[in-house]
Amino acid sequence: MKTILIGVGLLAALGAAASAEEKADRIFVNGRIWTGDDARPSVEALAVRETRILALGTSEEMRKRAETGTEIVDLKGRFMAPGFDDAHLHFMSGSLDLDALSLDDARTVEELQWRIGAWAKANPDRPWVAGRGWVYSAFAGGLPHKTLLDTVVADRPAWMTSYDGHAGWANSAALRKAEVHRGTADPPGGAIVRDERGEPTGVLKDTAMALVAAHVPPPVPEEKYRALRKGIDRAASFGLTSVQNAGFDEEDFRVYEEVLGEGRLKLRVSFALSFEKNLGPDALARYRELKGKHASEHIRIATVKGFVDGVVEARTAAMFEPYAGGGGSGLPRWTQEDLDRTAALYDREGFQIQLHAIGDRAVSMALDAFEHAARANGPLVRRHRIEHLEVPRLADLARFKALGVVASTQAFFARPDENHNQVYLPALGPERAARAMPFKAIDDAGVVQAFGSDWPVYPCEVLKGIYCAVTRMTPQGTPAGGWEPAQRISVEAALRHFTRDAAYASQEEAIKGTLTPGKLADLVVLSENILAVPPERILRTKVLLTVRGGQDTYRAQEFR
Repeated sequence: MKTILIGVGLLAALGAAASAEEKADRIFVNGRIWTGDDARPSVEALAVRETRILALGTSEEMRKRAETGTEIVDLKGRFMAPGFDDAHLHFMSGSLDLDALSLDDARTVEELQWRIGAWAKANPDRPWVAGRGWVYSAFAGGLPHKTLLDTVVADRPAWMTSYDGHAGWANSAALRKAEVHRGTADPPGGAIVRDERGEPTGVLKDTAMALVAAHVPPPVPEEKYRALRKGIDRAASFGLTSVQNAGFDEEDFRVYEEVLGEGRLKLRVSFALSFEKNLGPDALARYRELKGKHASEHIRIATVKGFVDGVVEARTAAMFEPYAGGGGSGLPRWTQEDLDRTAALYDREGFQIQLHAIGDRAVSMALDAFEHAARANGPLVRRHRIEHLEVPRLADLARFKALGVVASTQAFFARPDENHNQVYLPALGPERAARAMPFKAIDDAGVVQAFGSDWPVYPCEVLKGIYCAVTRMTPQGTPAGGWEPAQRISVEAALRHFTRDAAYASQEEAIKGTLTPGKLADLVVLSENILAVPPERILRTKVLLTVRGGQDTYRAQEFR
């Protein structure tokens, strides 16, 4: 009898504990909630306990989970989705650009020169005039010249990076400082653009950019700290709760850790170490140490990222056939043998591999390397990725599915603006242009596709990215019907690529990406039900509330 009573008492205690655990800290009711979970795609209400989703259901069901102190948020019919996840960006670079010399949206030489000259005059004590964001279409022939910079900055070095980060524009003083002259050899994977006499024009492509960029004074940690805080707030206002940083810098990382220690990170951040060709034992041990040490829900390192080629606009993306109008067939940065060997090494060590591959030849090389790694290392849990995937051979999409490779693409890259129409498409020629950014074909092939922005190449504004992927038009609605409209996707597909599929791409689908009981309470509330409105209204849709781990990271004034 005593044993039975003890057992009954224990069960009662456990039942009371279970009952207490079922109560919520926050309850969201009267919403239109898209969960991203195929088993239960839509609900009316959601309950949160601490950092996790407790339950979903009707408003009446969720209200029963309230107790003294529970906050009940009336969504008033507004739309809720999982928190947005940008699968590919360069967060510190984007953050630093918020207060730097920006050439974004400058579409003429005159506008570029005015901005550069004005900034130089306003900052006379800066030893360098450095900025980024110029587009190829601003210049006759698609590339600038050093004399255009010399005209506005003659007293010190000037260095401007293109919007895609794959070409740099130097003035004469910068070339002298870097000792770049007609006798300077092109580095592997890069090119110094020269005139008919062999003199550098001031444009350096891909790996050649380092010849000048290495001399530009880097920002100090205090500048990075201020910029990161500003960038985090900006990202939260766009509905982002997670970002996947396509790179790793030791000094930058310490700034992230500082902000995390202050409880101000507001984002879950994953980092990619550098995919180095000849990584020695000591460096490999350091990679293992970083991977093992940083595996939390807040900061994570499990990936290595490398470049197979460049970009189409600079004609450095590696193609099987030459570019239209000349310019060779691109600049692959690896031999297939070296790429295979290096991929097998990281694969064996358990690292996820991200390979930047834009041209059809580079995509094929990356797939070959992943296939080689699988043969060399046997059955392993692997989820490698190809970043950007702009111009694949459509027949190669089946290989993605067979190898389990994630297509990490950028929704904004399908925006048919002036640079796209005047530089990108002519470089490809009609046949390749017709299969560029094939979002629908990727989905139809059953490949997991994760969307990112590549910020600061494009803004990390998810809603604008969704609009672009759905319409393949500019914000002004051109061209009518969209560029290559057969590759448009649905709003729900685009939303999935920025949530569930992005979490899968970072190997974190078990803890986030859908609104499912037990997962992290990362969510966003929008002013419009983007699944039900015309696409043009997506551009007018506002992020009203962003929640990370149950806590608000952004709240619009109009959200009541």
